Amino acid sequence: MTIWLPRVSQSDGPLYRRIAEQLARDVAEGLLLPGSRLPTQRELAQRLGITVATVTRAYNEAAERGLLESTVGRGSFVRERREKTAELLIDLSTNVIHGGSPVMSAALAARIGVALTLPYGIGGGTERHRAAGASWLQRSRADAHPSRVIVTAGAQQAILLAFAALLEPGDVVLTEEVTYHWMRSIAELLRVRVEGVSVDRQGMLPDALEKAARKRGAKVVYVTPTLHNPTGSVMTEKRRKDVAAVAERHGLTVVEDDVYGFAADAPPALTSIVPERGLFLTGIGKSVSPALRIGYLLAPQRLVTRLESLLNATTLFTSPVVAEIAASAIEDGTAARLAAERRDAIAERAQIARDILGRNAGASPHVWLPLSPRWSSESFAAAAAARGVRVATSSQFAITKEVPNAVRISIGAPASAGELESALRIIESVREGDEIVRAASAAV
Repeated sequence: MTIWLPRVSQSDGPLYRRIAEQLARDVAEGLLLPGSRLPTQRELAQRLGITVATVTRAYNEAAERGLLESTVGRGSFVRERREKTAELLIDLSTNVIHGGSPVMSAALAARIGVALTLPYGIGGGTERHRAAGASWLQRSRADAHPSRVIVTAGAQQAILLAFAALLEPGDVVLTEEVTYHWMRSIAELLRVRVEGVSVDRQGMLPDALEKAARKRGAKVVYVTPTLHNPTGSVMTEKRRKDVAAVAERHGLTVVEDDVYGFAADAPPALTSIVPERGLFLTGIGKSVSPALRIGYLLAPQRLVTRLESLLNATTLFTSPVVAEIAASAIEDGTAARLAAERRDAIAERAQIARDILGRNAGASPHVWLPLSPRWSSESFAAAAAARGVRVATSSQFAITKEVPNAVRISIGAPASAGELESALRIIESVREGDEIVRAASAAV
């Protein structure tokens, strides 16, 4: 028998529900393994100093969510994950964007042979590769010039290089209270601190940024104004100007992530307002092909040599093969056509999400789905996984201690629109089950 004693939170809501939610968290974190036998209802009631009836309701609640199963005479056990048949599992937890014609994708593959003849190189990219990057960046930053472009191994390396160039160990970087889920790992690697800033439907709040900058003495603010990950928000032009003004007042350097910018008609880039105080980055993994791990980082001229040195110290140079494929695809328009096809695919899938979930994702490849108080993010994800659908929990993106009660659904991830529709109907049925339970409780 597992000696399990839940750390019951003091938050609002019935005690039995809080016990069930803690069970869900402990299962998600691996503290309780599938097949683990739980304490009897009477034993757990004695340990917690509560009634057996409360524990019974908690176990029943957990069973409804697919977390445990009980057998008369044997007891209650953590339920085995129902993910053994891969064909029944639809992954909506990863922001891969499917879409585009096979013919166009094959056109990329045909370039590999020529690319393999390229010489060894050092630095931020050849003149041609930087020029292609500048051309791609000019879709959002008209002032992009090849001399200020660093070719990186994806947008994530661009973030790492930007932070390494701007921060010392112990420094503070500010970002949205929910943000790119690898942000904490990057911060840990560089030994810098990340502080979350409150957001609304337009993204980062200027007043909250002002307060955090004054209080924390931060040097950098990392922000995703266009199709923010995970919320999908798009900053208005006024909001961008307000955030830029705060950055100028407090001497903050802005690192702007635009990996999803290809999918939306957005206002001018935030860093275009403060070009000497901003680094702008994107990649083409989302817009063109996940296999093309190429990013482009646009920096003020004064930082270029420093960034090149950091690139040399990490990977020496970005793969010339991948950089060449990307450059040639940008030059002849293949990349732009593939990005347009993916943009159309996102629009089609966003309509499916609106029809089934009632959530308007706009041009975003992901839907941020708030949950009712009955669910925690982890318990909802566990219930969806038990039905064959994976979603990303809010804790994966949270920077602050106050974690939003929501999940992120990547509508671009399924291989087809039909597969997405099937997955979203499962998610909606989980929500509908929640509504039925709440309606029944209200009736009683």
